[in-house]
Amino acid sequence: MLRPTLLTLVLISSYHWLFCCPRAVATDELTYEQHIRPIFRAHCFDCHGATEELEGELDLRQVRLMKQGGSSGPAIELGNPASSLVFTRIQDGEMPPGEVKVSEQEIQILERWIEQGATTARPEPETIGTGLGVTLEERSHWAYQAIQQDVKVPTTLVPAEPMVYRNTIDLLVQWRIDEDQQGRILDEADRATLIKRAFFDLLGLPPAPEQVRYWSEDPRPDWYGHLVTHLLGVPAYGERWGRHWLDIAGYADSEGYTVKDAERSWAWKYRDWVIRSLNQDKPFDQFITEQLAGDELAGPIEGDLTEEQVDLLTATGYLRMAADGTGSGANDEAARNQVMTDTLKIVGTSLFGLSVQCAQCHDHRYDPIPQSDYYALRAVFEPLWTGKPGRHPMLEEFHFTQMLIVKKQLRLKRRPKQLVIGRVRNWRSS
Repeated sequence: MLRPTLLTLVLISSYHWLFCCPRAVATDELTYEQHIRPIFRAHCFDCHGATEELEGELDLRQVRLMKQGGSSGPAIELGNPASSLVFTRIQDGEMPPGEVKVSEQEIQILERWIEQGATTARPEPETIGTGLGVTLEERSHWAYQAIQQDVKVPTTLVPAEPMVYRNTIDLLVQWRIDEDQQGRILDEADRATLIKRAFFDLLGLPPAPEQVRYWSEDPRPDWYGHLVTHLLGVPAYGERWGRHWLDIAGYADSEGYTVKDAERSWAWKYRDWVIRSLNQDKPFDQFITEQLAGDELAGPIEGDLTEEQVDLLTATGYLRMAADGTGSGANDEAARNQVMTDTLKIVGTSLFGLSVQCAQCHDHRYDPIPQSDYYALRAVFEPLWTGKPGRHPMLEEFHFTQMLIVKKQLRLKRRPKQLVIGRVRNWRSS
């Protein structure tokens, strides 16, 4: 099975966005929900909407509340930006406080919106709870829409000379070239260059001269596909591309957090599991599921663990990559909380592409993530901790897996089984 590279997936996603989702276009009709709320969310809501206590008693979450105003009076006057306090304070640079200010383009949008009468996309509710919530416009953002399969290219973009375009990525590039009226698609590189690119991209290693010679002389018309398939079967492929996932997962061979920086003697097992999964062409959904719930998939641990159970437990190393000082002198409530916070950060950035950790103290400033959703998600992972000092279920599973390996090694050497059981008991008691 031919596997696409990460770059290919990014380009395909870009193609989906450009052709399948409404493109942002300039419009004369401005609404609070679509054009103004994102500005306020980025610059103003921390003080005027995100929390129960409002600075100056001013709430910017609704137009009616802006008309009502705060301790300094109404914040806007419909049709008159110069008399609207929220506009003049922003325009003069008085608000928001700090170095980051509202951009000139955003100020112009705010001015036009007030001139047009500060319209809304729909009637506003008479009551509103605490926090920012999530609007229909925020939910409709292209990044949160399911990727469509079977994307159809608009007929206006179909090339007159189809032989020039080998795939839809070429078509995407040509679409931007036509739109910008500049540039051109370059001719295909020579064989030697393509061979070197494939080796560096998939293996991170240069080809040997004899490899370049072999593939340069391959007479098959689909020689490049055979080259890629060959490279995907080389063990170095998993080592090359596995490191990208390990970076995302925060892989480390030591605990971090404290100056002791204790070694994680088991971490390499998770590293090798990732490499093995890529080389086995494991489906991505299975790759993720095993890392999130390998301990559940493994079932009850009774007697000797099977090889499959060992593999599934090893996959959960993904949830043990955050810095953790609880076993090296920092086993207090703050340290345990930080482990969970960092674990959730890894999950959010690697699987969602979102900084969910920014919603710990209040609703997310930019993304549609309420604080309540953050803690609901955290509740899924909180049971990782038993609450007992120095005991971490995932850590125990890793050590128990190591004991299994020792046990099998001893059995091969015909050592007494009781010796291994005693070692496991001694470890658990300590």
